[in-house]
Amino acid sequence: MGAKRIPHEVAAAIGKCWPGGEVGEFDTDESYFRDIHRRLERDLRRIADASLLWQTEADETRSSWDNDDWEDEPPPRRDFQSYHVFFLAPHGDEFQFEAETESPEEPEDPEDDELTTATYAGKGWRGCIVGISLVAPVAVIVLGDYSEFEDGSTSTPDLEPSMFSPETGQPVDTTEYYRKALGEKALRKLETLRQKTTAALAKHHIQLLEDSILHLAVPKLKASEDLFLEKPLRVRDAFFFRGA
Repeated sequence: MGAKRIPHEVAAAIGKCWPGGEVGEFDTDESYFRDIHRRLERDLRRIADASLLWQTEADETRSSWDNDDWEDEPPPRRDFQSYHVFFLAPHGDEFQFEAETESPEEPEDPEDDELTTATYAGKGWRGCIVGISLVAPVAVIVLGDYSEFEDGSTSTPDLEPSMFSPETGQPVDTTEYYRKALGEKALRKLETLRQKTTAALAKHHIQLLEDSILHLAVPKLKASEDLFLEKPLRVRDAFFFRGA
């Protein structure tokens, strides 16, 4: 049985995005997403029995620092990211959990160099991580967590798997993990949320890419050196990537 081929419309989108065959940083201010962001956010907030709890923050604009009156240095540049993330969680206690984090703490004695940490309680949610590519109107939806802590910090969701087996060191299948953690009934609620989110994306002409397509290799496609990508590149890497 031959290898599965990339669907024609997906291959065409990759070719249009990267006509030279190299994936690289691009001007996100020119993305189609800027025109639909607010309307899409509105539709996601309107999904019944769920809440939009977090989304990717807007980058600090360097233009606000282009003033001779500023005495401080401009903020450090964030790593480049080719996608925007929304996190939605279904309503219900079964999708919430207690969390905690450790943060560095300033010593009472300024001359004390010993580093200390403090533990802060928090609250977490389980739900759907929605990644919208900024280079083309395609998206992915994966299951994941989001947490907020009493010190004001957060544990924000991202598209890459963050759960690994302690025995093998390999990524854990997130669907199976949540099936065991939540049970079949709660997992069905997550699937319902996924379907409603997919419908909201389709309303704005954004195509959801399934795992079977995302993991297909893209022959001859390469990445610029400043991206956090490894060969061989996959369909996923053409649309969802980060870089220095």
